[in-house]
Amino acid sequence: MVATVLSGCAASPAPAAAIGDQFYRAVVGADWPTACALLAPETKASLEQTAGKACPAALQDEELSDPGPVGRAVEYGTMTQVRYEQDTVFLARFQSGWKVMAAGCSPVPGHPYDCRVQGG
Repeated sequence: MVATVLSGCAASPAPAAAIGDQFYRAVVGADWPTACALLAPETKASLEQTAGKACPAALQDEELSDPGPVGRAVEYGTMTQVRYEQDTVFLARFQSGWKVMAAGCSPVPGHPYDCRVQGG
């Protein structure tokens, strides 16, 4: 589960949403190395540790699917939530740019999102 500690909002989440789109294009296209390169370091490490495999194989095993079109992207300082028709992805801004912190996320009423891929 990903704790939703996001509050407030800012303008222009487009760069983060573009990274979310690149991530899902890579997933749908089975370009696992590219998708892994877009993961936040902690997320990638957690995925590899949990699966006991290198990121490309571990990410493939998560069976993420096409999230559908982007519905809404909201930036909260250094975090952005991008909601797709059938999925939600959380991104964080690093010195190297936006990275995927959690993907394959579904809302759970009264609780944080439940995510298939997430960092520690």
